[in-house]
Amino acid sequence: MKKTPIAVALIIMGGLLVMTPALAEYLHRQSFLALISRPGLDLPSLYRDFTAQMDYRYQFGCWLTGSLMVVAAFLVRRRDVA
Repeated sequence: MKKTPIAVALIIMGGLLVMTPALAEYLHRQSFLALISRPGLDLPSLYRDFTAQMDYRYQFGCWLTGSLMVVAAFLVRRRDVA
């Protein structure tokens, strides 16, 4: 049985999961900068929203799970080749 499609899916999904926290933070900062560029906004109240970051445990969980998915893909592919 060929496991190549499974390995490819694991690598793609694992990579996306690893990138999720960084991408979410980038998009949050971009939307915040677009929001504060509008005139007449109360900046001190918005500062709390800008400094809020994703929980480090969630970031670590995404990194760990995504990395394990990529490692599992390589192990599946290696077993398939042997």
